[in-house]
Amino acid sequence: MSTDPGQQGAPQYYRPGPSSGTYPQYPQNPYPQGWTPGTAPAPYPSHGPVQPSPAGLGPAPVRKVPRPRQVVSALILLLASVLPFVVMGVTALFVTVDDRLLDEAGVPRDQIDQAMAQTGMTMEVLNQLFRVMGGIFVVLALAYAVLAVVAFLGRSGARLTLAILTGVYGLTLLLLMAAMPLFAVLVIAVAASGVTLLYSAPAREWYAARRTGVAGRS
Repeated sequence: MSTDPGQQGAPQYYRPGPSSGTYPQYPQNPYPQGWTPGTAPAPYPSHGPVQPSPAGLGPAPVRKVPRPRQVVSALILLLASVLPFVVMGVTALFVTVDDRLLDEAGVPRDQIDQAMAQTGMTMEVLNQLFRVMGGIFVVLALAYAVLAVVAFLGRSGARLTLAILTGVYGLTLLLLMAAMPLFAVLVIAVAASGVTLLYSAPAREWYAARRTGVAGRS
């Protein structure tokens, strides 16, 4: 073995074997990663600190618009305005008009008999009429309540529909309940107050923010 340091690590060449026939075969590299044993690998390149973006170039923070208290108060008023009609409608669906009920209500029986004779209506037909009217009251009241909830959730179209229905229902209520004008006026005033709150300035801002997607849901 040679003692020359320059020749100790020299590669050894082999004679061509029968499989190749022409080219010499070289020994395989025992260190395919390209580094020498006993030495530390090259350090990983470090990056400098992340520099903040210049002021004014980043996206501006989006300000969430919370649901105003006017919208919450409007929902309460609108639901309160339909509650009497739900009660009256459910009562009319299950009540039976008879002599005892008429006496308790203080309605003179002779007037009822005279009116029924003029219209050709019987007591059975009168009860059916009460049930139909009760069902209509319940359906309309629930539809109005659903629109109030949808408007509370931020649908501007439901708010407009509520405003239209309040005017239509108000006129109809005044005509149907001419015998109880105070009750009719009170219900209309409560519903109109709720619609007015839905069109207040904070509510309009919240509805506009809902359309652009920056309004809060709470």
